[in-house]
Amino acid sequence: MGFKETYEAIKADIEKGEKNFNVKCEMLNNGLQCRTTMGAKPHEIIIDAPAGLDGTDEGPSPLLAILSSIGACIIAVTRFWAKIMDIEIEEMTVHSRGHINLAAIFGLDEDMLPGYDKLEPVVRVKANAPKEKVEEMMEKVFTHCPVITNFGGASPIQPKLQIRD
Repeated sequence: MGFKETYEAIKADIEKGEKNFNVKCEMLNNGLQCRTTMGAKPHEIIIDAPAGLDGTDEGPSPLLAILSSIGACIIAVTRFWAKIMDIEIEEMTVHSRGHINLAAIFGLDEDMLPGYDKLEPVVRVKANAPKEKVEEMMEKVFTHCPVITNFGGASPIQPKLQIRD
């Protein structure tokens, strides 16, 4: 089933849009490596950290994964909205920028945010539509992108601890 069929099916019955996603993250013994396994295929990614943080730099850090998720989601949602609005995207890049101070993660300053205090995705798009229509589409993208929505605090994160014997 392609995008249009999926879109029309959900448009006809909104409950057909219900999905649950699960990702398994497993600590590995090398550096700060973590194997993430996701999807039915399944897809695997090694998440790590730079050597200066005891990682092996064999994969992106969790913080870089956040930035890549923002950019990838903006591109995916733009493609959806381009199809909905009948716009052809010729080129698109997203440069996701984030600012953080690691002192907060290490507990060295409890007044600092232990995460990105600024996230700035810079979107460059070239399309076969007038500037106003592209701006309208991108406004839809920015207000309907699930990663932007989640990182904006819309979904509570409720960790549950299970201690194994």
